[in-house]
Amino acid sequence: MPAALRLLGETIRSANLNVLRLYARDDQLAREYWSQMIQRYGELMGLGLPHRDPVEFIYEQGWATRSGSERSQIPAMLNTAGGTRLDELAALASVTAVLRPSRVFEIGTFMGRTTSVFVMNAGGGEVITMDLPVDAPVMAATTGAGYIDTDVTLIAERRVGSVLRELGLEHRYRQLYADSLQFEPAPYADSVELGFIDGAHAREYVENDTRKMAVMLADRGLVFWHDYGGRGRFRELTEYLEGLARRIPMYRVQSTSLAWAPAKALKGLFA
Repeated sequence: MPAALRLLGETIRSANLNVLRLYARDDQLAREYWSQMIQRYGELMGLGLPHRDPVEFIYEQGWATRSGSERSQIPAMLNTAGGTRLDELAALASVTAVLRPSRVFEIGTFMGRTTSVFVMNAGGGEVITMDLPVDAPVMAATTGAGYIDTDVTLIAERRVGSVLRELGLEHRYRQLYADSLQFEPAPYADSVELGFIDGAHAREYVENDTRKMAVMLADRGLVFWHDYGGRGRFRELTEYLEGLARRIPMYRVQSTSLAWAPAKALKGLFA
């Protein structure tokens, strides 16, 4: 027991010192470190959404378009920091390659890291991505209305689709510009086989984007949310998704901040 207590004390001191060192160097890195620690703790304790491999689920449903020969692709050069992590990109690339969705719809383009993975793995499927209008940085910086503080910073710093242009993929997807609160999903109803929600993280936006994605979803396919598991700025996002999980099957991709659900389940919830 004394050894266990010593280990606990050392762990607490080490974690606190690490956070302080990171804050002295870069407060954003410190927040990211602390957030990942909290998320990992929740996973190890069995809290929150259960783990399930979405690729296995696709095969179980008979949706895979080939028989085990799929190859996923990730860009060799990813020059932007932040956003979807490499392990999360790998998971989304595998899902896209196996599912081969006829239409992908992403809410939150930012630089286009995740969009590029969808484009490179969707085969002949259409990839549509949506971000705020070009005048949004001024609006957000002056008012911050409807956004958490980190979203305001990202909006002001974004270069929408810059990764896609660097990779020469600018003609292989469709870019929409709209505030998702005003976006009308009806023209895309029942057609999206892979949805990805990674726009503004305030609860109003997450609920809105989830409901509108449900309108667009087909019965075949999956929908993903990014940044699940946070207990700081993303607490309301996490609590909202865990609330949905009491009504439909929902899962997380292990050791990531990706949550997902079968498209048909989410569609039916809001029908």
